[in-house]
Amino acid sequence: MTFDSVYVWVSLKAALRCLHVTLLLSIVSLVLGMVLGTPLALCRKFRVRFAAQAADVLIPVLKGIPLVLYVLILNFAILKPLDALAESCAWADKLRLMDKIYIGLAALSAYSAVIVSETMRSALNSVPEGQYEACFSVGLTRGQALRRVIMPQALAFAVPVLCNNFIGLIKGSSIVYVIEILDVLGGAMASAQVSYRFLEAYIAAALVYWVLCAGAGRGSKILEKRFAGR
Repeated sequence: MTFDSVYVWVSLKAALRCLHVTLLLSIVSLVLGMVLGTPLALCRKFRVRFAAQAADVLIPVLKGIPLVLYVLILNFAILKPLDALAESCAWADKLRLMDKIYIGLAALSAYSAVIVSETMRSALNSVPEGQYEACFSVGLTRGQALRRVIMPQALAFAVPVLCNNFIGLIKGSSIVYVIEILDVLGGAMASAQVSYRFLEAYIAAALVYWVLCAGAGRGSKILEKRFAGR
């Protein structure tokens, strides 16, 4: 079968119709990753009892698990109990047929929390110890020092890496295709199922991801300049 550029356009339109799903998965998982990952980084930085020790054990383990396994494990961990409920409760059929985008969000957010925690821990370690001492010398509490002095500086260090994390999440979100979520890749592949033009569909999806990542990279440079000028 010869290559046909017409089917690239057909698959591109199908992929763009699902663009909002990819953006939702990427943006929400980054935000939730920051909400969950930043406290983990603070616990490890300031050696909070029990929480720091637990994070020291769990985070290296979770970092070693591929993103696709997060998706597959959570998919089965959530759906299996619902299947069991479906056998005993008639109303559980509706739960069993839940929109799998929530599973994708949970998996990507868990993965994001792990990588963001490492990013923020590195950023916190980049702030000179003298900044902490200066804050305490003028009577600021640890919470005030973090909020007014330390976190703004740490965020400036973290922005470039967080933007790279976001780009990674955009690309990584394509893995939700394995649990039948119609994101950019899923939309492109759905069109290929009809025409059997899989190469054209892959190229169309690749173009969309490239544009998204290029846009995120451009936004990263703008944010870096803004934080550098503070």
